[in-house]
This record gives sequence, structure tokens and C-alpha cells, in this order.
Amino acid sequence: MELKKSKTSNANQALALDQVNHTVNLNHLISALQTTINLDELLPIFSTELSNLVDHSGLTFEHDDLNIQTQHGRRTNHTCEYSLSIENTILGKLTIMRRKRFNEKELETIENCLSALLHPLKNTLLYRQAIQSAHTDPLTGVLNRSTLQSVFQKETSLTKRHHSDLTMVMLDIDFFKAVNDNYGHTAGDMALKELTACIEHTARESDHVFRLGGEEFAILLNSTDLKGATLLAERLRKAVQEIHMQHADNEFGFTVSMGVTKYSENETLEVMMTRADKALYEAKESGRNKVVAT
Repeated sequence: MELKKSKTSNANQALALDQVNHTVNLNHLISALQTTINLDELLPIFSTELSNLVDHSGLTFEHDDLNIQTQHGRRTNHTCEYSLSIENTILGKLTIMRRKRFNEKELETIENCLSALLHPLKNTLLYRQAIQSAHTDPLTGVLNRSTLQSVFQKETSLTKRHHSDLTMVMLDIDFFKAVNDNYGHTAGDMALKELTACIEHTARESDHVFRLGGEEFAILLNSTDLKGATLLAERLRKAVQEIHMQHADNEFGFTVSMGVTKYSENETLEVMMTRADKALYEAKESGRNKVVAT
């Protein structure tokens, strides 16, 4: 009888110790999640802290509206997926992975940990949106002019390191004022959005698209020589001239003119842009709806 009591006592002590450790680890998770507002840091922290409570191989996170797809760790056979939201705000989908199935106790622990993740995750997403808003054009969603200098510096550094080419395409809509005057500013905004979609469809994911202001755009193409950039510009020009838009009772289209240039070692952004702008001017002067490379 005493032996049985001793075993029960030992079992209760072990259970109590396990609960204490679980609470300590959960509190440590909560504290760790407060240390950053950077999503790329938050998710690895969450995964590392979660591993102290539930063994797993990795996780993925997706947010369609913010175009976020990220992975930490390894993909494996078994997963548990969670659609995260807080206060009617959708935060995205988190998937936790490992080789064997999660049991009910582990799933309960994961859900407790996710409840601690919600507020920090919401804050990191708000921060990310604020950063993106500072760097993007609100109408078209592409990068704005203020971001061009920093991207240029990054790309020229890579160009020097890898001994590769960097080119720029500068373009604007021909007779854009007439579009606004004849069809209204709403139609003009539609044209800018349609042009942006056409550029993004034609360019590569690694290329950088900027709205410089008004109807003027620029594209930075890494690892692309002058011939390659000119071919892309021609494809874009042909695609744009096929656009037919409908606004109210009016159907209209538009064309673009483009100037293309290649980066020369150690030159500034201003020098490169001046050369591209000169080529764009030549395209305008020679009849518009043309590409001029220099």
C-alpha cells in the first residue's frame, strides 16, 4: 500500500514538474516574440521556441494580400495548418510540419503557442505594410522614385561583384494628357494600372519596376545586357499597343515610348538616368511608340 502511494506521489511530482516546464517554456516564448517587429525574424523565433514544447521540422507562412510566402526549416510529410486572424483581421496561414503525425496533446500545445503569436504577428504585418507604403506607389503598387537610389546601389554592387550587366528602361505613355483630357482622370488612372500590369507581365520577377511620377516609369534589369533589355522593351511596346480599354462609353488605347541604356562602372544613378531619358526623348521625337537604345 505504501509502495503504491509512493508511485502515485512520484507520478504526480513528475506531472507537476512537466507542467512547470511547460509554463516556463510558454512564458519564454511569449517574451521572445516581443523582441522583434520584423517578420523574417519573428517566424524563426517562434519555430525555435515552439521546438522546446513540440518537436517539428519547420513551418511555412503565407499571406496572399501582402504577397508573403516564407519557409523556416524543412518540408516533411505531416502538417497542421492554421488560418490566423485577430479582431476580424486576417493574419495569414501558418503550416507546421514534421515526419510523424501530431497527437492531440501536441496540437493543443501548438494552439496555445499560436494564441501567443497573434498580437506580435499582427504588429509585424502592420510594420511591413508601413515600410511597403513608404516605398511603393499607392496607385500602381510598384516601387516609387524615392526607392530607386537604394535599389540602384544594391544592384550596382551585385553587378561589380559578379561582373554582370545592369540596364535601365525608361518609358512613358504617349499623349497621356490627351487621355486625361478626353476620357477623364479615372481613365488615366486605369491606363497607368494597365501599363503596370503589362510591365510586370513582361519583366522578370528579379527586375525592379518604378513609377517615377505622372506617366513615367523605369525598369532596372539585372544580369541583362543592352541587347536583352532592348528586346524586352520591344516586347513591352508591342504588348502595350494591343491594349484596348473601356471606360464609360469610351474605348481607347495608348502607346509608350522607351529609352534603354546600360550601366557603366562607377557612374551615378543621375548619369545613367540622364542617358536613358535622352534616349526616351529621341524615341518621342522620332514619332513615338518606339524604342531607342544608347
